Amino acid sequence: MMARRKEIDRERILDIAYKKALTDGIENLTARSIAQTGHFSTQPIYLEFKNMDGLRKEVLKRVSCTLRDEILQKKFIGEPLYDVDLSYLQFARDHRSLFSTIFVNGEFGDDLIRDTLMDLGRAKLHEQYQRDFDEGLEQRVIALNWIITNGLAVMLVDGLIDYDQNEFVQIIKRQLETLFWPQIH
Repeated sequence: MMARRKEIDRERILDIAYKKALTDGIENLTARSIAQTGHFSTQPIYLEFKNMDGLRKEVLKRVSCTLRDEILQKKFIGEPLYDVDLSYLQFARDHRSLFSTIFVNGEFGDDLIRDTLMDLGRAKLHEQYQRDFDEGLEQRVIALNWIITNGLAVMLVDGLIDYDQNEFVQIIKRQLETLFWPQIH
């Protein structure tokens, strides 16, 4: 007698959960909703993952990697630091529920996402200005950049603003350069 082949594997479950998280947010991931989308019972989910928190953490890791490697790597104006900001704003606009879950409500993966964004900001700052910075200055520039960009993204998601790309760049650039112009140029 041959062993029964497992039809619903970990990757398929993760793929479905990831796609649902993009549209519905991580907080709305349930075993039932994933199973209904995939047309299977909830049993394979609990065979592959200890619980829903474990599955959500895996989805968040995938979101973090996708943010770092794809979503936040888009080119808009050819200035890496502002391109990552514009990518982040586009992500907020395109994936409002997921953005709110992660960045507004802070319900899942604060450390993972924060570290991803800070590391990416550091890399883009160096790519744009092609030089090393004093560690304190670097931290302040990156932190202020994310504060400004995240504030704009929250206002965008809440429907309080709907600026175009140039307006976003002008706001971010004006704030950073007002405070750090002599130090970053």
